[in-house]
Amino acid sequence: MEYRETFERGPKLFPDKIAIVDGHRRFTYRQFGERQNRLANALIGLGLKKGDRLGLLLKNCAEYFEAFGAGAESGIVIGGINYRLNPDSVEKMLVDLDCRALLVHHEFVDIIQAMRNRLPFIKTFISVGCQATDMKAYESLLDSASPEAPHVAIDRDDLAAITYTSGTTGDPKGVVTTRNIAVRRFCNIAIEMSIAPDDIFIAASPLFHVVWVTAAGFLFRADTIVCLKDWDTTEFCRLVQVEKVTKCFLAPVIINFILTLPAVSDYDLSSLRLILYGGAPMPLNVLKKAVKLLPSCLFVQSYGSTECYASIVLRAEEHAAALGGASKSVKRMGSCGRQATLAMAKVVDEAGADVAPGEVGEILLSGGLVMTGYWQKPAETAKTLRNGWCHTNDLATVDEEGYIYVVDRKNHMIITGGENVYPAQVENVLFDHPKVQEAAVIGVPDDTWGEAVKAFIVVKENETLLEDELIDFCRPRMANYAKPKIVEFVRTLPHTATGKVDKCALKRTAQCEILENTNNSQ
Repeated sequence: MEYRETFERGPKLFPDKIAIVDGHRRFTYRQFGERQNRLANALIGLGLKKGDRLGLLLKNCAEYFEAFGAGAESGIVIGGINYRLNPDSVEKMLVDLDCRALLVHHEFVDIIQAMRNRLPFIKTFISVGCQATDMKAYESLLDSASPEAPHVAIDRDDLAAITYTSGTTGDPKGVVTTRNIAVRRFCNIAIEMSIAPDDIFIAASPLFHVVWVTAAGFLFRADTIVCLKDWDTTEFCRLVQVEKVTKCFLAPVIINFILTLPAVSDYDLSSLRLILYGGAPMPLNVLKKAVKLLPSCLFVQSYGSTECYASIVLRAEEHAAALGGASKSVKRMGSCGRQATLAMAKVVDEAGADVAPGEVGEILLSGGLVMTGYWQKPAETAKTLRNGWCHTNDLATVDEEGYIYVVDRKNHMIITGGENVYPAQVENVLFDHPKVQEAAVIGVPDDTWGEAVKAFIVVKENETLLEDELIDFCRPRMANYAKPKIVEFVRTLPHTATGKVDKCALKRTAQCEILENTNNSQ
């Protein structure tokens, strides 16, 4: 299947079936097909051509999928922008993407207007959901364009999308996905989520993440997608009940939000057939609670990244075996599974040899799901993609049957509420505070978010600094999920022999404090 067929199949074969549900708006596949074609023709009329980038500063909405469909028809490359970042980071991402046009949701118009004189490469700004000064209105553009598919010669190895993630230094890196790789990813998710022709998927996670691939996998099967603009546990439950949602992707922390919603029993969630989750293993006690709430729902864990999308999977039958109580199956709930469809995975030592069971090594991934590289970053690409394998920088062990257990995350990366936070990104902001002498950031266990961001701060001599003051300093300078939730003021930080902050020592100290507090509370 060619990439554009993913977006053409529904309009051709199931024109009257509902494609997208977005609030009060419902679009059939016939309407969806016409709207994506109108957008493609409008962008071409504005001067965009195959290979040019279209930026999306949008929350989850029908227009997100229409943009990907327009890109499939025109060869224009789609780049989603993380709207949860601070304005400086959004600007940096736009500069890197070098997009020729930008779709802007009405919530972000003022932010873009404030920086647009620094974005001369963006020739056209398109407002979504409002009229804005010096911006073209999305619906007006569509009304003036042809609903027929444009005739553009496109190759399977042409670019489809650039999806951004953060590097360990906090700089955004665009992960390049070709049209061919995108189709393979659709096939992977269709198999691993057992997507059926009557499924209804709710897009509950931000589509600027690689989760857009998961959602598009349901367009691949001409299914219905329900858009949840912002996460709200009550609204999620309401939509599942009203729209009879069958499948979704959720982070474990979000699943826990659903389980602890006081009014959860007021909603009929019985339509859910399968939940794919990722970002962290599912604690067995949380899984048991989820199964009790949703006895007919299957659970599948996916491990991967923007670079390597869903390359390792712990399948539904393996979750069911763990619930049976067998010791081996229970242990494997702590793993991220084994290699997925169209993927290869191994754990190797520093010499590149496969590790023995129980030994720690690095996870390497290969196969049809891996990116072609980082956008305009050849050095970083060469460092990550070597000898046909993607080096994840994740340390893990493997058992006798190939189940992989992550033991440390990418360079001490923190995953809080399903979002990746890189300590260096937070530390750079903390260092900007005039009273901070030294700072170090780690992740500590948190019952609600999985991990919480904790900062260790050395205050400059003769200065006084309060925790609230420091957090308030961070608030406008980074995403809300990235700012420290805990601040500990210390006289000194531990250092290695090379002068670097010894974060392993900090983590050991934090673990001892947690254990001591637990013992004192018993």
